Amino acid sequence: MSSILDDLFYQHYLTQEKDKAVLQRIASNTGMLKKDFTKWQKKILLHITDDKDLLAYNQASDSFANGVRCGVLFMMEVLQERGQP
Repeated sequence: MSSILDDLFYQHYLTQEKDKAVLQRIASNTGMLKKDFTKWQKKILLHITDDKDLLAYNQASDSFANGVRCGVLFMMEVLQERGQP
């Protein structure tokens, strides 16, 4: 079962549509990868890319959760200053 933070993060970060220029660049780079690299070189490069993407995803997820947490704490502080429970 996913948490509310995960649901918010997935809706915003993971489902954003890529623009046409980015998709064309990806297709071009994939073509060059297939043409210029040996099978072993492709495998190593794809492992490096996957690891980099996993690190970026984890950092983005952590940053999102920290931002939401800070926002909630800020709202609680404001409500306490106003005398609200």
